[in-house]
Amino acid sequence: MKNKTRTLLFCSLQVVLLSLLLCGNTTAQIPDLQKLLQGRDTVRILVTDSGLGGYSVAAGIDSCLSANKYFKHAQIIFCNALPNSNFRYNELPDAQSKADVFSVVLSKMQKSFNPDVILIACNTLSVVYPITAFARTNTVPVIGVVELGVAAITDSLRSHPGSSTIILGTETTVQSGAHRELLLKKNIDDNRIITQACPNLESEIQVSPGSDMVSGLIEFYLEDISKPVNAEKKVFAALCCTHYGFSKALFQNKLNGLFKAATIINPNDEMIKLFSFPDFHHAGFGSTSIAVYSQAKFSEEEKSAIGALIAPVSQKAYKALEAYTQLEGIF
Repeated sequence: MKNKTRTLLFCSLQVVLLSLLLCGNTTAQIPDLQKLLQGRDTVRILVTDSGLGGYSVAAGIDSCLSANKYFKHAQIIFCNALPNSNFRYNELPDAQSKADVFSVVLSKMQKSFNPDVILIACNTLSVVYPITAFARTNTVPVIGVVELGVAAITDSLRSHPGSSTIILGTETTVQSGAHRELLLKKNIDDNRIITQACPNLESEIQVSPGSDMVSGLIEFYLEDISKPVNAEKKVFAALCCTHYGFSKALFQNKLNGLFKAATIINPNDEMIKLFSFPDFHHAGFGSTSIAVYSQAKFSEEEKSAIGALIAPVSQKAYKALEAYTQLEGIF
């Protein structure tokens, strides 16, 4: 019993420590990419995630830059942050363990790809990034998806008085309290913030985003929300795991059955919007390329499931996933 109590106390302290660190580090201004990249002929963009959820961001950026032709050439690199196929960040014992692994991964990525900007298209990894050793010494602009999601949630809640938000994410994301802390700093009332962890949902989505298993898990987690939500008021459901957007229709269907008015916020879309530059000169020419790298092997089932959803957004991204490069010993 004493051991169990000590374990629970240790886990609680880890969550408190991470929340305090986040309060001091994630409130920094999101880098102004338009200002940073203005006048550049070429740009190299690195997108990373602990799986393939963030690949929707890479595909969306390719589509945006292909249409607008801001640069003579834009190189988009997606690199999976998993050291191996059986590795799961959410299974590590504490926040610092996750941060230590991710720090090594980021250092190797920077050395291998020399990007102009790094996008962490993963809420779990965005949450632990501020406590990585990489964050203390890095000079490359790094943008996490958490801050972008919080900005979108804040705007939505302010424009609809009386509404509330349900933050859906992995255990690491929800237990960190990162979104809640940042929303509180923006003077959003705590009573309007509901959080719900969805264990293992991201893994099931990566294999089959439209499956009965995924649908059942979404229904279970939405019905398991512990904090009362006024079903008659406007609800904003924030998909704070980059995988969840692939199952957006299933989320919307389940939300419609529970609430009178429910709108989904997908932070992935906010990250893609960073590359819409209204003041940029459109050169009228230019090209993009996209490449996918991973040390962990993607299964044919994963490639097929995600590829089918990516193809309508970017054929280039679809083909790059099919022909991804498996790197041995990069991390």
